[in-house]
Amino acid sequence: MTQTQVLLLLISIIPFANCLLIKFCDESSKLINAIEKFLPILFLINIIGIYGNLDRDNSYLVLTEAARGISLGFDVDALGLVFLFLLNFFWLIFAFYSRRFFQLSETKNLTNLRAFFALIIALVNLIIISKNLLSILFFYNCLIVVCHFFGMKFLHKKETKFSYFFTFLLYLESVFFFLAIVATYKFTGQIDFQLGGIISENIDSAKYVLIFVLFLAGLFLSVLVPFYLLYRDINLDLITIYGLFFLSYAFSGIYIFLKILNSIFGLKGFAFMISETGFAIFEWIFLFNIAAASVCLVLSKGLKSSFFYLTFQQFTFALFSIFLFATYDDSRINLGILSFFFSITLIFLCISNFVLYLQKSDEKSVFGIFYDLKVTTILFIFGIFNLVGIAPGIGAVEKFFLLKIIFEKKLLIGGMAFLANFLGLSFFSWKVFYPFFWRSTKEAKSQNDMELAKSIDFDSSLILTALTVAIVMFLSLIFFPFLIEFL
Repeated sequence: MTQTQVLLLLISIIPFANCLLIKFCDESSKLINAIEKFLPILFLINIIGIYGNLDRDNSYLVLTEAARGISLGFDVDALGLVFLFLLNFFWLIFAFYSRRFFQLSETKNLTNLRAFFALIIALVNLIIISKNLLSILFFYNCLIVVCHFFGMKFLHKKETKFSYFFTFLLYLESVFFFLAIVATYKFTGQIDFQLGGIISENIDSAKYVLIFVLFLAGLFLSVLVPFYLLYRDINLDLITIYGLFFLSYAFSGIYIFLKILNSIFGLKGFAFMISETGFAIFEWIFLFNIAAASVCLVLSKGLKSSFFYLTFQQFTFALFSIFLFATYDDSRINLGILSFFFSITLIFLCISNFVLYLQKSDEKSVFGIFYDLKVTTILFIFGIFNLVGIAPGIGAVEKFFLLKIIFEKKLLIGGMAFLANFLGLSFFSWKVFYPFFWRSTKEAKSQNDMELAKSIDFDSSLILTALTVAIVMFLSLIFFPFLIEFL
């Protein structure tokens, strides 16, 4: 085995080791805390090792081969490395943030929650280093099964109409994904990823569109058919929402989408075929979804529900920006990815602090919460403004280049989708920020509330992790030319 293959094998094993050690060492909280911090750092060291050896020797590892050209294995390229670094960043953030959060919230099933998060990290990691479409499909289905049975049944003991419907859509996605793989193999004779794509520009346009539509439905059916918005009975723990809907769905979904665009269709070939077949139909699809998600975001009640709909709205908008950049300016694709992941991570950390405070305080209202959690509120506003595109962060750069493309290419429908996202976020911001700064009473806070607010708003684990994300977003604005080159 080459050095890169050894490192690749270690990267595939470390997250699973984290999950097993959490389960076996649940009697010792100090040991678990040490493990949760040491293993992501070890994971990072191995990623850096792969980055240094990527072009020196073979970077793929075949586990099993059913037939010629149909195998299950691992591989890594520049795109995969970017997402491995992002995954490691989220893993480290969660490791340093969650200990204090769980301690203050007195969370039940703590070991199971930690193991659940570790298992999600492990499976998303395997998706990122998958060698071909078959490997991605296999690990993606494993992820769906884990999220369903472990996240829904084991942690919460019951399922709602929403969870039944969403899980049905996830399984239905797998069927379309499988059909897309079959069609790809039928028309091209291979399913391995290849830089520049494996689908020739000379392929019949009907076959090309068929493969693309099958892949699109196989990844984002629950977004492109937004009936999930009719189901408002969301009764999930905030940490579980983060693991299930953000990491396992949004993160892996965007990576697979980019991988398929880059290594199956090829970005140049994709841009050519889209210009030939027409961009308007996809603009209408994104406009419909962004508008629907924006309406539900504005009408949402409560911080948990708002975070869920905000995640879906911005996930859809991230797909829209990636699609637009892939068609007209593929060097900017990374802007949409970074803006979405960092903004939602920061907002999640802040909302978790808000929810934690409201659960433990004597007063259960968000009115005037700014005066209790000043640092958390400021970071939350920064995250929202970054999504809108008016904060000094990477989101402002993304929105600038999106508007540049929309005006240069005269994309009326795309401009409407951009406006729908802007208006939805603006109305949501006003709805949320207004009560944050408005106090209905002059009564003094109880001693319990004052101590709780101080322990949350100035805690080294809770706030420094959120502040770290905010600083990274700001630095991304400064160093985005280097990021474009690197990514």
